[in-house]
Amino acid sequence: MRMKKIQENKSNRHCEEERRSNLKAKVNYYSRKIASVLAMTAGCVCLMIITTAFFSTTQAQTVKIDSNYANWYYQQRMEYFAKTPIPKKAIIFLGNSITERAEWQELLADSNYPIVNRGIGGDNSFGILARMDEIVAAKPKAIYLMDGINDQFRKLPHEVSVYNYKRIIRKIKQQSPKTKIYIESCLPINESMTKEAYTKGRNVLVPALNKKIKALAEEEGVTYIDICPLFQDDKGVLKQEFTMDGVHLKAAAYIDWVKYLKDNKYL
Repeated sequence: MRMKKIQENKSNRHCEEERRSNLKAKVNYYSRKIASVLAMTAGCVCLMIITTAFFSTTQAQTVKIDSNYANWYYQQRMEYFAKTPIPKKAIIFLGNSITERAEWQELLADSNYPIVNRGIGGDNSFGILARMDEIVAAKPKAIYLMDGINDQFRKLPHEVSVYNYKRIIRKIKQQSPKTKIYIESCLPINESMTKEAYTKGRNVLVPALNKKIKALAEEEGVTYIDICPLFQDDKGVLKQEFTMDGVHLKAAAYIDWVKYLKDNKYL
């Protein structure tokens, strides 16, 4: 009886040891499984973090927009404009240095309406938009807007320039609805004559900008005037005979410009 009891105890101990051994084996097995899963999960998490970081960085890489305009020359021109208010029902030529350099008052001395030059050398679409309050407040008879090349020098996306054009047009429509709006094409340049690095590789951008400006004019129901054929060659380059520096027009070129406007009933 006692021997039987001893044998039963040995058997129970053996079963317990076997059970523990099996349990330990299972624990080791599942531990390895869990470790493997965790390693895979960690790898996925790392991949997710890297991927997220990549896309976040990509999305954060936006095009830098240079919207500066209020330099010293712009400011002194604005001071001049403040002391020479626009008369009512004036015809305004609005733009950058290409507009500023023209003697519009002399060229249109026979006009029945006051002629006003609102060009600022170096100005861009942001600067023009910023000074529209003074212009629309005068309720002009007509506005001839010619801009774009300085936007190209800054490599502003065309969508930005066109959006600024749209805001200018809408502001005129809303605050001076009787004003006739004329949008003139951006003139090409002649890079073989320019020296500044920021002018290089820009002329090729002009036709695409003009195409979008023309489409905007049609969309907004305003008049688009393509003056490029007057001054460019068959390659879309500003002819040397019309410029002294590859960007700006010679004084006599404006005579052709005004004649073109008159001949086509834009003036």
